[in-house]
Amino acid sequence: MQSEQFERIHAFWTRRQQLTQGELGEFYQRVIAALTPCRPREAVSLGDSLADLRHQFFIEKVLHGDSEAAPHHVGALFLYFKRFIIDQLRKQRDDEDADAQEGCELRAPDAYAEPLRDYQLTPQQVRDAADVFITTLPHDLILLLRHCGCGGMPVKELAEQIASAHYHGGKLGLVHRQKGDPASAGRQIVEPAHRATLLGSWVLNLLKLRVGDALAARDMQAAQIVLDILCVAALSLHMDPAPTHPNTDERPSA
Repeated sequence: MQSEQFERIHAFWTRRQQLTQGELGEFYQRVIAALTPCRPREAVSLGDSLADLRHQFFIEKVLHGDSEAAPHHVGALFLYFKRFIIDQLRKQRDDEDADAQEGCELRAPDAYAEPLRDYQLTPQQVRDAADVFITTLPHDLILLLRHCGCGGMPVKELAEQIASAHYHGGKLGLVHRQKGDPASAGRQIVEPAHRATLLGSWVLNLLKLRVGDALAARDMQAAQIVLDILCVAALSLHMDPAPTHPNTDERPSA
């Protein structure tokens, strides 16, 4: 890129918080175009297309970042982009470590028997009920349950495959286990906002709890156990994997 062309990027960068809508569009196009020749090998491990990574870099580091000084040449911009990708890799590894640790904190299935006994249930009875419940769900809701409710995939990843994915996720009653808090899904599913959803209603009925009941900690614990067993049942199904529809315009060089 010629130095006079990059000067335009530098000028936009230094006042990026005061740009007009038209200037912002030009700034975006110039940064994306300038980064096109940059193909860091580290990006291969992220699995995203370079186009997606460049867009994410612009939003997170260029537009909203406040720590990077405006680059004076395209080489500095390439370096910023490479650092961004390395940071993304580090975050990915940290998330994987957290997920692994969270998995270690989950109780073994044998530990489910005692809490369920208060509800006249056994783990096998819950599993049988889960299998029946899953058969009542349309294919799209099973995909949402498996990949988003149990697998942690963002609902937006299924938006191209499932029409009105967010609406159907709300109807199903998707809740997500928070990192470091394996009982969070059980608490959420019995909250008033979720009790009328398919999942919330099924859990309450299975535990013989009424919608208006004031629930105790043991009820939320039992709800979490039911959800855990439901996920085992859902993830045991043999189904085609949900595509994530990646942007295939280009991939990082190997």
